[in-house]
Amino acid sequence: MLLLFILLFSAGVSARQVEVEDVTGRQLEAAEKTEDAIAVYWYSKNCKTCDRVLGVLERLGADVADAGITLLKINDKKSAKAHGVRNFPSLSIIRSGDISHYDGDMLDQEAVADFIVNTDDDDASQKFEHVSASELELLVTKNKYVAVFFYSGSKTSLHLDLRTDLHALAHQLDIRLACINDLALVAEYSLGELPSLVYYRHTIPILYQGDINAEDDILEWLVLNRQSGSDEDSLEEVDGAALKAIISAVENIAVLFYDSNSARSESVLEGLDSIDDDCSTKGIHFVKIASKEANSQFKVSTLPTLVFFQGTKPSFFEGNLNEETEVLEWLMAEADNSGIDEASFSVLERIIRETRHVVVVFCKYIAYAVIALTHTCYIIKNYVPDEFRKYLPPKSVKGLAVET
Repeated sequence: MLLLFILLFSAGVSARQVEVEDVTGRQLEAAEKTEDAIAVYWYSKNCKTCDRVLGVLERLGADVADAGITLLKINDKKSAKAHGVRNFPSLSIIRSGDISHYDGDMLDQEAVADFIVNTDDDDASQKFEHVSASELELLVTKNKYVAVFFYSGSKTSLHLDLRTDLHALAHQLDIRLACINDLALVAEYSLGELPSLVYYRHTIPILYQGDINAEDDILEWLVLNRQSGSDEDSLEEVDGAALKAIISAVENIAVLFYDSNSARSESVLEGLDSIDDDCSTKGIHFVKIASKEANSQFKVSTLPTLVFFQGTKPSFFEGNLNEETEVLEWLMAEADNSGIDEASFSVLERIIRETRHVVVVFCKYIAYAVIALTHTCYIIKNYVPDEFRKYLPPKSVKGLAVET
């Protein structure tokens, strides 16, 4: 008898119902900014199926709360459309700005519980917003930056060896991450091998051609190509969170800390806009920021101030910011690495596209490459036939071994 009582009591506890909070579109937006994970139930009024699904969710409410997930319900077609929801009832999970939609039986309590509670954070396919062709078009139209992974087969075929850094930094940079299985679009873009990454900047797409599992290269590529889709011909404006993300993602960053209400800052900006393209060719990403918090964080006491970050190490420009040539020479010198540039795929792609003559050394160990390149230059300089010597540079050029 006692055993039966315990079993009945346990069943009653596990099945206890919890009322699901009803929110507005604005309240949902606020929750997305403060909560790590939100399960959102999209419903419509006078819908009997919606009522039955709500009963399923109320029975799961306690387990969902115990898993640290906030469960909300909302009847707002405008908000639903903005989140890629077209049919009701629907269920979604939002984690750090990334949304996943449930596509199973809404009345299957076990499947719904598995989707909400047991969504694997390490499964890359669950971290991207799954969209259809029409949903993608809407997503690209409403967002400045959208990175879309195209894949074939089932969702489990989207195997990406990516860490959580990509998702966190993309969120800080206001880049929406999505994935799509649409063979018509794959053919239209001539994507070839899948999965592939297409980056929409102000609705303009560009195809990533590097290693799809190289997260660091993808991050740098996303940052360096943010402005290339815009008609603006000025330095990119960033906030503190975006600047922190960019510094962690890109090797060479030039940052102008300025006062948006200062005539001197505006004068400096006009001049520096003219060297932005030259900096891009060198693999230097140039941005500007007007933030008192950022000034304090990076110990900037006077404005405007130019700071160059190589990795996370800052260097402060001490010359005349109105002398664009002087600024450009300083930036080039800071980015220079003993005469040989170590370039990521995205930087190499830009250099090849914009430079007439480029020598690229592909190597696994940079020390071996330096030795090989130095000896090659030595042989060319000392043993080249006389009729070709006129093409050689002066002895002072870096990279050539000079006899003493």
